[in-house]
Amino acid sequence: MRFLAISFCALALLPVASGAQQPAPSSVKGPTLQASSVGFRVNEANVDASTKTTLAPLRHQGQDVALMAVGVGAMIVGALVGDTAGTIIIIGGAGMALFGLYHYLE
Repeated sequence: MRFLAISFCALALLPVASGAQQPAPSSVKGPTLQASSVGFRVNEANVDASTKTTLAPLRHQGQDVALMAVGVGAMIVGALVGDTAGTIIIIGGAGMALFGLYHYLE
């Protein structure tokens, strides 16, 4: 029985010792950003200057998102407070969230 256990351990360690489980260094490739994208891809080398479009400059939309988040948070707090004060807080939070959404979509 002891011989059988030792032979199983030797068989389990044999591939590790021989390097059979190690991948070849040239075949190791991780995931890429292009492989994770879904949809059509445009090869930049084949695009000439006439087909390129200029993008509009992006606004800083962090303040608009913050307004929406604080407004929703105020609505939740108003629901927890309840009564007249809670209703006023909910209405103020909804106004703030809608103001942020308006500027975000603008």
